[in-house]
Amino acid sequence: MDCRCEKFRPKLKTPYAPQNSEYKVFFENNSSDLKIVSDYTLMNFMQILEINIFEYWGYLHDAVVWNCEKSQQGRDYLESAYNHSRKEPDRKVLREWQAK
Repeated sequence: MDCRCEKFRPKLKTPYAPQNSEYKVFFENNSSDLKIVSDYTLMNFMQILEINIFEYWGYLHDAVVWNCEKSQQGRDYLESAYNHSRKEPDRKVLREWQAK
């Protein structure tokens, strides 16, 4: 995707935060994103494959956020993903932290 789209369409990016995982991935799951969108929208795979790519990415973003908001671990992940995606530091928080 062209990098110009990122500033105009931030919702199309799925929340991501790097993780230190002890789990090894032995098999790749190519349909997990489709399944997440299917569960969220109640569409079948064929209907999802026929929608516009921008709608798909919007649904995928919303589905990931919706699923993560269900648990405390998911909310922590979303907070970490938000902090990971920020370009500018939160200067107010840094000043408060530095004053301690």
